[in-house]
Amino acid sequence: MAFSGPATIPHVIDAWTRLSAAVAAGGDLVVDIAEVTAADLSFVQLIEAARASCARQGGTVRLAQPAEGALRDVLDRGGFLAGADTDRLQFWTYAGVA
Repeated sequence: MAFSGPATIPHVIDAWTRLSAAVAAGGDLVVDIAEVTAADLSFVQLIEAARASCARQGGTVRLAQPAEGALRDVLDRGGFLAGADTDRLQFWTYAGVA
């Protein structure tokens, strides 16, 4: 599943609709964020909610590439990565992933 353009609160309902359907389908989910041009914490929270929902169903969510650009800026400015556990850091930044 790929997202492009702004991933901000005015667009979160579309992202939620798509992610909800993918999570409901079960299994593992790969999210491509390479073309996201703007982001806010609503998108970050949506992705984290999808991760939690998938995990409860025995699946996983992973990013096709580490968060960069606008999305990485939001993660940093929001303090989302400061003090984050290893799992969260690896998910968003690929930190420590060989």
